[in-house]
Amino acid sequence: MIKILFEGSIFLHQKVGGISNYIVELNQRLKKYDVDTKIISILTINDYLEKKNLNNIFFFKIKKIPRFCRKLFFYINDLFLLFYIKIYKPDLVHFSYYNSKLIPKLKVPYIVTVYDLIHEKFDLDDKQFPKNEMLDNAKHIICISNTTKNDLIERYSVDKKKISTVFLGVDNENSYIEKKEKYILYVGDRKGYKNFESIVKAFGNSDFLKKEFKLICFGGDKFSTDEKLLFNQIGIENNLFQEFGNDDYLKKFYKKASLFVTTSLIEGFGLTNLEAMSSGCPVLCSEIPIFKEILGDSCEYVDPKNIEIIQKKMERILKSQNEQKRLIKLGFDKVKNYSWEKCVLSTSKIYKRLISEK
Repeated sequence: MIKILFEGSIFLHQKVGGISNYIVELNQRLKKYDVDTKIISILTINDYLEKKNLNNIFFFKIKKIPRFCRKLFFYINDLFLLFYIKIYKPDLVHFSYYNSKLIPKLKVPYIVTVYDLIHEKFDLDDKQFPKNEMLDNAKHIICISNTTKNDLIERYSVDKKKISTVFLGVDNENSYIEKKEKYILYVGDRKGYKNFESIVKAFGNSDFLKKEFKLICFGGDKFSTDEKLLFNQIGIENNLFQEFGNDDYLKKFYKKASLFVTTSLIEGFGLTNLEAMSSGCPVLCSEIPIFKEILGDSCEYVDPKNIEIIQKKMERILKSQNEQKRLIKLGFDKVKNYSWEKCVLSTSKIYKRLISEK
């Protein structure tokens, strides 16, 4: 049985989220394909490790990183990873995130998953997570979409033979509640490229939506002062609500929502779209390349900057039960293409091929 060690820096970055869930899903499911795995994250803020503690090694769960301790905590995790490598003797290390400081000290071949190039495309400060050295020295690179793969080749001139596309998975519940509640659902962070403001303005422009529906935001930071001011200016402060909770709690909102909407300007995959579809919720999202690649014709698309079109599309879907049912059926058909088993099987084949090439 081959041995894979997951570098666990993402579990000190993320309390919950798509990346940490992806690593946990791999860790849970790989054994059936004769792959022994361990996750190393001695200090963690992550909820998934606590909930799904199978092959994980971590000693101390904290609510948040204390002030001035961030560098120290990551350093402790890195030290233990290097120590555990000597004991476990893995065939490969799989990086959960861009922990480039470890590369000069690592004596084991490694692979890295690249989720998106959002920092590069928006010229954000990338000094904290530089990719160049990691990509140059990686044994192999996994991208979670062909869009990200093509962006990576263009930006970093990586040999395409060194890259594999492995799509993420979703729990295919295909559960359907016919009687929906009158709210539109938005999930996750709302800042910057997420372009949440377009949804708010489109909602605020519609007398129909303001009268008949609520807009529920699940997760992300609490509404900021600027957001509350915008809600008041538009006159929808009584329509906006916020919920927080774990994945099981989120699923309840997916199932009961009349519509799921996202107007991101860029994404690496857009897993929330598939989660909504799997729960029988119609999806309206941005007409950006990654969503077109992943979702095909299973949803309705909008120009994320065109407030009027977003408004009209939301109204049209919500005024028609036939349209909602059509999108729900298309969504159920689409999510069949994205299972964790497919993701894990493809990843296991990559591991085995790389190890056989030693």
